[in-house]
Amino acid sequence: MELKYKKISENEYDIVKEMLLQDNGTSEDLCWAVDMEPETLTAVYLDEKLVGLVQIEPGKNTSSLVVFVSPKYRCKGIGHAIAMYGEQVLSEIQPKEIITNYLANNENSKKFAKKHGYGRSFSSACMKHTDGRFEIDELPVRQYCDSDYPQSHKLYAEAFHEMRVSVGDFPNSEVQQPSEKNRKAWNDDSINRYTYIESGEIAGHGHLEGNEIGSISVKIDLQGKGIGRNFMKYLCNEIYNRGHNEVILWCVVGNKARNLYDSLGFKELYVSEFSYKY
Repeated sequence: MELKYKKISENEYDIVKEMLLQDNGTSEDLCWAVDMEPETLTAVYLDEKLVGLVQIEPGKNTSSLVVFVSPKYRCKGIGHAIAMYGEQVLSEIQPKEIITNYLANNENSKKFAKKHGYGRSFSSACMKHTDGRFEIDELPVRQYCDSDYPQSHKLYAEAFHEMRVSVGDFPNSEVQQPSEKNRKAWNDDSINRYTYIESGEIAGHGHLEGNEIGSISVKIDLQGKGIGRNFMKYLCNEIYNRGHNEVILWCVVGNKARNLYDSLGFKELYVSEFSYKY
């Protein structure tokens, strides 16, 4: 069995989506990636027939690897071969860890991941808002700028560490430390970052990725004062203002912020389980 791998091209988008939709247990992430991140996808062919797909997202600290095999070609060793191919590609950059994800209720995917040395780390719910703009008063939110970095990163790092600890699935969580590389990345992406000011100090930081709220964090000692709710509404409106008709976010299962998202009208689409190579 000789598999051929090649980056998907635009004329393959429809056939790739058609293959993905053959399995109701497939996470929508891969279909989304065909439209939004096709550069991360590699099509897998056997005898000129499309039999699978692999998503590879390299990163020095954490790399992501997701494998999909067309239902009619499963149990033939193709999934194993694709997984080995993906790990070989990633071995060239020697990431500290490799993560994969699959629908939390997909037992076959869980077994496949476990068989290939991946152990569950946490679960996260993908949520969607489609009710349109919120009616809000003017808020003390402005575009992020480089001088915001020290305070913004500190509150962001501390808030996410607190969340991870409270959830209980991140025993090795640490407060992320600032760095010049990270500061530059934030500054380069400043058009998608926002700063919430309260009583003259930076109280919150928000980050958008397309139609997704990539992150939102509020300074720990200012949480519970309605800042997060107002900031969420502002960020959702910004996404709608950019021409999108829906807002997406991910919420780690067990995160108390889930109550806020539910109250704002976000609906759960599915829950993915994330597993790391051990």
